[in-house]
Amino acid sequence: MASLITVNDGTTGSISPALVLGYQARRESRNIVHDIIGGGIALTLIRPRPRSGTLELFFLTEDDAFAALTKHALETTFTLSDADRPSVGMTYALSGGIDIRLDQATRVRWVVAVDYQEVEL
Repeated sequence: MASLITVNDGTTGSISPALVLGYQARRESRNIVHDIIGGGIALTLIRPRPRSGTLELFFLTEDDAFAALTKHALETTFTLSDADRPSVGMTYALSGGIDIRLDQATRVRWVVAVDYQEVEL
């Protein structure tokens, strides 16, 4: 995927991974199931939470990977866009951790994993 992540603080710019290695998304239901006295159930239907999951971003240089790590630690939101896969586009905030690791296969490339929560503005 040819992805671009815009940092929504008005000054920091963007993050351009060489590749998005992993995109995992989950939507959690908020429906409530009520047990009825005497049997049966009733439902309260509630819209699911926005997507959450983990993005794995691949960087060609150590400097770019550590810059992405630093930018994701800012108190702001981010906008992911991808011309090849527009359905993955979203605005998100950090939710959980940010991991950085040396790519095992190349030993010179870097992977940054970001736990995210989609936000609806």
